[in-house]
Amino acid sequence: MVANESVNLPRILIIGAGPAGVSAALRLKDRGHDSLLVDRSHFPRDKVCGCCLNMSALSNLSRIGCDQILISLAGAPLRLWQMSLGAKRIDADLPGGIALSRGKMDAVLVREAAQRGVRVVSGCEARVKNVDASGVQVELIGFKSETLKLDCNQPIFSTVILATGLFGGGVANWLPWELEPSGPMGVGAILPPNSEVAPGTIHMACGDGGYVGLVQLEDGSVDMAAAIRIDRMADGASNRAAIASQIEAILSHAGWRMSIAEHLLKMTPPLTRKRRIANGRLIAIGDAAQYVEPFTGEGMAWAIESGIEAADCVSDELECGVEKSGVRSVPLADRWAARYHAMQRRRQWVCRAVTYALASPPLTRMMIPAMRFAPWAVRLAIQRINRQSTVR
Repeated sequence: MVANESVNLPRILIIGAGPAGVSAALRLKDRGHDSLLVDRSHFPRDKVCGCCLNMSALSNLSRIGCDQILISLAGAPLRLWQMSLGAKRIDADLPGGIALSRGKMDAVLVREAAQRGVRVVSGCEARVKNVDASGVQVELIGFKSETLKLDCNQPIFSTVILATGLFGGGVANWLPWELEPSGPMGVGAILPPNSEVAPGTIHMACGDGGYVGLVQLEDGSVDMAAAIRIDRMADGASNRAAIASQIEAILSHAGWRMSIAEHLLKMTPPLTRKRRIANGRLIAIGDAAQYVEPFTGEGMAWAIESGIEAADCVSDELECGVEKSGVRSVPLADRWAARYHAMQRRRQWVCRAVTYALASPPLTRMMIPAMRFAPWAVRLAIQRINRQSTVR
């Protein structure tokens, strides 16, 4: 299978126009490579979570020239992280960051990409049909563009970057799960303004049934993002009303009196997951590869950085002359796997440790007094998670 030269499309396709996909597209553009960026949604759109951008995320956004445009749209900078378990609470200073609604954030990033010359097509569903070492065949459903045309509805691209988030993208035949989706379910909602949710603060409430995060957005409304353990709900109930009650119970245990309207809830598939991240000319980034717990915006930082690093990986290969020579000394899949796992080891150990602790109520109850006894450890963890990118 070789790339279809009769189609006037860029040879690189990015599926998913969230922060990970846009970051990959802009980095490729900066390095002189055109890409086609498609998303099945139209923008603006709401997302369940991911409204917090920590200093690491902003640092990575600066690598593609998008940090200041988002900072200008946000409200108060993030200065405090607060975790509660019942009456016990621990506070930790944040070095900075912003909270910005995903509806606004994603739309602005997509518009920025289009203005810089990235070919963007929204309302287009991409389905991978075949993958091998020479290219990826993709069915494009609902493709509409004034400047691009399809000679067939299943063009072949030299490289495809999968940035479809938690919903996966239907590529299990080529990128199978190494750890099937399981564990807690992601739940989010945009709530009315609440005077108890202080601007510039990430509030977290933990309980036996999961944890709930609250942060004030740029318009004063409150973004609620939770990880709810369905297996610990009464009678195994997992409908919207039961989930809303579970969230209210966790908040109430931490001293918050909030009513959660079930019709506002947006839910994700189970959060614990890990997949094969590359096969042939198909590579996965962000949540499409593996979920990262977003305690202070690390999930967004990971998505953005993985998009940039994937673009660099593809660019490095193209710029080494492999297409001219027809010889690939190191296949793209192997290149990306090595780069991804090196980045993962460098960044994610703190989040994995906290995830493990929050999954166990006894460990969570032990964690807060331990953090009070050793506040330096909390500050160190926060600094680690917010570590700014040193790669340019």
